[in-house]
Amino acid sequence: MSFVAHVSKEILFFFNEISIYLLFGFIVAGILYVFFPESVIRRHLGRDSFRSVIKSTISGIPLPLCSCGVVPVAASLRKSGASKGSTISFLIATPQVGADSFMITYSLLGWVFALFRIVASLVTALAAGIMVNILGRNGPDQPEIVLRDDAVPRESYYKRLKSIPGYIEYDLLGSLANALLAGIIAAGIISALIPDGFFEKQLGSDFLSMLLMLVVGIPVYVCAAASTPVAASLIMKGLSPGAALVFLLTGPATNAMTILTVFKVLGKKSTVVYLSAIALISLLLGYLLNIFTAHFGFQNVIILHNHEILPAWLKAGGSVILAMMIGWYYLKIRILDRVKGERDVRDNKISLSVQGMTCMHCAGTVKKAVESVAGTSNIDVHLDEKTVKFEIENADNIEKVKQAIERAGYGV
Repeated sequence: MSFVAHVSKEILFFFNEISIYLLFGFIVAGILYVFFPESVIRRHLGRDSFRSVIKSTISGIPLPLCSCGVVPVAASLRKSGASKGSTISFLIATPQVGADSFMITYSLLGWVFALFRIVASLVTALAAGIMVNILGRNGPDQPEIVLRDDAVPRESYYKRLKSIPGYIEYDLLGSLANALLAGIIAAGIISALIPDGFFEKQLGSDFLSMLLMLVVGIPVYVCAAASTPVAASLIMKGLSPGAALVFLLTGPATNAMTILTVFKVLGKKSTVVYLSAIALISLLLGYLLNIFTAHFGFQNVIILHNHEILPAWLKAGGSVILAMMIGWYYLKIRILDRVKGERDVRDNKISLSVQGMTCMHCAGTVKKAVESVAGTSNIDVHLDEKTVKFEIENADNIEKVKQAIERAGYGV
């Protein structure tokens, strides 16, 4: 078999393994979206240090925000009066595990790893938030409390229920489409290129492999769902489960943009505590996972192909549906939205440049912020151009639109 054919086969295998589970995760995330809007989360995170850390961790776990989408939300929470610790715990817990990434983890690595990943995310977020509250108190003053939450207007449950299909297609899938495809391709290449047992022979030590994953995971942007196929392929090639866990904990929770945001919003000392906590706790949890799997004989559970519980036709159907969704998403944003954008220019819509938009969730948040200003209509957010275009009845309210976008955590 040629190299290209081998890689293609592995890529298709990974795509087929995760598709139906990812679709199920999307449905669960859509239900959570109805009952846990961001406005609810904001109202429950305040100054109370330890209680707010616990609340932000628990509320952040089910929210399907990616590593980039969670940054402006966390910054906005801080501006609204959330403590440093609760901001950090929300920033860590939210992107590490969502319904979609949990289902992918189960599909590729089994229930033991999937459950341990959730527990590890909770522990990491709680410990880091508490440590920042205790050790990071000296720094920027507590921000001015902003009680208004009109940057993200409240919607009825019925309206949110009707919007689930669009939310799944554009906010969820749109937030991870690029990274997910990149992760699947990387997993296929790793599986085809690297021989079995490579990491065991080359590194020799589980601790060295965990350090390597720590160095790779902290600065690099990788979403929780997209990193899972990569971790699964590395385990197949001899990487320890603990080292893979370190990668899955640090990759989604940290990246260059997140680190810079924490530094800007919370200060130097909190940033050092934040990174140190993630590094130390991830290594400790990775070490514990290796001991746990070895002692209880779970090594064979954390292996790809080991839980064929779904029929082949269901997996194939899931792959076809997911492929169609991805195809439509790229068709819309790459072609249809650009044509619409050219028409907006001809129609003389107001256009504002928005800084900090990195995913479809960001675009949705900006659109809601503009909608919160009376008199706005025909709002279109163009992610590639980093702009929002709209019509407004009173030109004097443009400044209010800018303020609403800034309260949502973005620059104008």
